[in-house]
Amino acid sequence: MKNIATKELNYVKDFLSWELLSAKKCYQYAQQETNPQRKQLFMDTVNVHQQNYMSLLNYINQLNNEKNNTNTMNMNQGGQVH
Repeated sequence: MKNIATKELNYVKDFLSWELLSAKKCYQYAQQETNPQRKQLFMDTVNVHQQNYMSLLNYINQLNNEKNNTNTMNMNQGGQVH
């Protein structure tokens, strides 16, 4: 996986925040809704936002793991960690 710039990483962090906030709001709306169909619609939307959040989080974790593996290889080869 390719390295991403700090600015791009900040975008992904913003997306994580937005997905989490959206999931929380939809969950709150679902709890307040009395119509079962609308309640289910909100809960379905919560699930979509949770999936999006987890996908972004997994992406960040993959980047971190690759970075850590690269640093470990450099250290084992006597290189400097940047």
